[in-house]
Amino acid sequence: MSFMNECTHTPSYIAHFVDIELKRGFKGVLEQDIDSRLSAIVRLFCCLHGRDIFLQQYTKLLSTRLLNKTLLSQEAEEMMLQKLKVECGVNAVSKMSKMFSDM
Repeated sequence: MSFMNECTHTPSYIAHFVDIELKRGFKGVLEQDIDSRLSAIVRLFCCLHGRDIFLQQYTKLLSTRLLNKTLLSQEAEEMMLQKLKVECGVNAVSKMSKMFSDM
């Protein structure tokens, strides 16, 4: 896993991958499969050295999804936020949760 931390762009790439998955990748996928895929993404996130970069990019992409109404599944978005809360703490994810609840 140290190889993925050699590239400084990896956190942004993973955030963009999550964005694509949440916009169109989970179409027609069962909820338990979505949960396992999100868990795999969060396991990758746990190995990142640039967690702050990921969270910053993820927040930006989430705001774009919310404003453009390109959410595929509100439940998947909530699952992802819950998984990030467990890994990062409530304070790190509070801005995203607030954006989500405001919409």
